[in-house]
Amino acid sequence: MNIPDFKVFRYLKGNNIRTLQAQRNIIFSFGLKGIGILISFVLVPLTLHYLNATEYGVWLTLSSLMTWINYFDIGLGNGLRNQLAKALTLKDYKLGKIYVSTTFAILSVIVVFFIILFLFINPYVEWNRVLNTDPKMADDLSRIVLIVFTFFCLQFVFKTVGTILVADQKPAVNDLISVIGNLIALVIIYVLTKITNGSLTYVALTFSTAPLLVFVFTYFILFFGKYKYLRPSFSEINLKYTKDLIGIGLQFFIIQIAVCVIAYTSTNIIIAQLLDTESVTIYNIAFKYFFSLSMAYLIIITPFWSAATEAYIKKDFLWIKTSIKKLIYVYLGTIVLLLFMLAISDWFYSKWIGNTVQVPFTLSIFVALYVALYNWSSTFIFFINGIGKIRLQLYITIIIAVFYIPFSVYLGKLFNLNGIILASVIALIPASVLMPIQLKKLFLDKAKGIWNK
Repeated sequence: MNIPDFKVFRYLKGNNIRTLQAQRNIIFSFGLKGIGILISFVLVPLTLHYLNATEYGVWLTLSSLMTWINYFDIGLGNGLRNQLAKALTLKDYKLGKIYVSTTFAILSVIVVFFIILFLFINPYVEWNRVLNTDPKMADDLSRIVLIVFTFFCLQFVFKTVGTILVADQKPAVNDLISVIGNLIALVIIYVLTKITNGSLTYVALTFSTAPLLVFVFTYFILFFGKYKYLRPSFSEINLKYTKDLIGIGLQFFIIQIAVCVIAYTSTNIIIAQLLDTESVTIYNIAFKYFFSLSMAYLIIITPFWSAATEAYIKKDFLWIKTSIKKLIYVYLGTIVLLLFMLAISDWFYSKWIGNTVQVPFTLSIFVALYVALYNWSSTFIFFINGIGKIRLQLYITIIIAVFYIPFSVYLGKLFNLNGIILASVIALIPASVLMPIQLKKLFLDKAKGIWNK
């Protein structure tokens, strides 16, 4: 396949097979993610007008809480991603099937346990207090949360097919799954706006079931097709391999929990508690706008995670060094785009959502700073994650997670919404400084102590 000579790929071109595969994924993912970003942008005003700013804020806060379900796997997903990538590199397909079967088995047990536990706990949780909403919504919220929790748990198991695709250096196919799910949600929400009045229950059902349907369909397509040699099997479940999956996976799990606390879930909850759910909507409008650039940038760097695993196993440090240098040029290009997005942000908001929500320009500045630091640190973190030397990252995220919530509450009380987002920006600084240093030590084969663990 010939690689189009797009300027964004100029610095990524090369003859290495690993690089060429990354290029193919980047090209296809750009098209798919572009569609996905467009769909998500259309969904915001459509859903916002179907509900209202307050109800939409409730949904955003609730859905961010549900993202915690993704971390019930105690790191199995990322553990599978790295271990399966190694098995496929070594062409040990039997070992790969064992890893896949064992992962599905453990995840299924975890899901059953948490669903049963939640059935007992849910009636006693005052969700209107958690989400800082009208007490009259208490009964509806209890029902909505139960429905959303159940479907998110099922997604949690079936989305493992995406992990397998990424481990096999096919993240573009995983992106296709996401796009189809979002497209189905868009169609359903559009139909709802024509035949029903605004309903938070319908919105919750739509956004929680649409991705699940696509994941289930993909499961059968993949495991009874190209990946039938990896199809989960009871006979291949071997719990002694759990250590391989959870060893590094547990560290990924702790990092993900900390990042989840810092980047998304707690931010929405803190805003809802200190301010109101309408402020959650304001923040998420700005976040979705600027983070679309991160989504585009992640398309470029995602293929390099599993590629870095292969390169490190083969001691191809030159490839890692060369790839990082090229990606830095791309990153600098994103900074130019980010500044342009900031300059036109007020105009864009007015065209996008009209006068429904007003986003302060100062908030846009802080969210843009967050995105700039997030993209920079991610450039190096993806390679380090692929290599598997994540102990330093683990310690950084634990320390930040401990201080983040009280710090963001303190700044939030001083500077309201801007203060909360400023806390998120400050939280990214340690990783932005230390991760480049660690990766340089690794590809120079000079990493010692904590830098090499």
